[in-house]
Amino acid sequence: ELPADSDLQELVDLIHRAGTRALHVVRNLLDLSRKERYDFAPTNINTTIERALQMLRHELMDRNTDLVFIPSKDLPEVMASDDHLQGVWLNIILNAMDASGKDKGKIKVTTSHKGNEVKVTISDNGSGIAPKDLKRIFDPFFTTKDPGKGTGLGLSVCHRVIKQHGGHIQVDSKVGKGTTFTIVLPVY
Repeated sequence: ELPADSDLQELVDLIHRAGTRALHVVRNLLDLSRKERYDFAPTNINTTIERALQMLRHELMDRNTDLVFIPSKDLPEVMASDDHLQGVWLNIILNAMDASGKDKGKIKVTTSHKGNEVKVTISDNGSGIAPKDLKRIFDPFFTTKDPGKGTGLGLSVCHRVIKQHGGHIQVDSKVGKGTTFTIVLPVY
């Protein structure tokens, strides 16, 4: 109901984003504690990424982060739960934004396919992940973030979601250079 030029519009957007994040934290806790049934349907991966990016639009601007999305044309559909995959993209991109810190963040998201697989690659120019932590990033409640900044649930839930879809997730990271997550999903 607020006019678009209202000073309160920014606060309403902030409340909306905080509510969305709280929803994801609660959903992650619930997903971790129970085996949820996934409703699979033919899904366009590019569309799920575009929806996630729309949700992050203001966050990207606020944090001075450049994000480039390079979708593959003619990407085959996969049998998937689009809500769950959208949550995966949100989580990994938010982590990339956090890793970029105060510097000018750069995130690149690409999709491609080869044979019977669709691949999503999300890379950043952030702080990277220490080799000793790389082994544990998918463990529930493991986090390298400051207290109050992360629950340690996001990547473990992402790992579980991708596994439930018959796919896998790989991580390549160099401290001080950045991190790349590669998610591979089967085409049915």
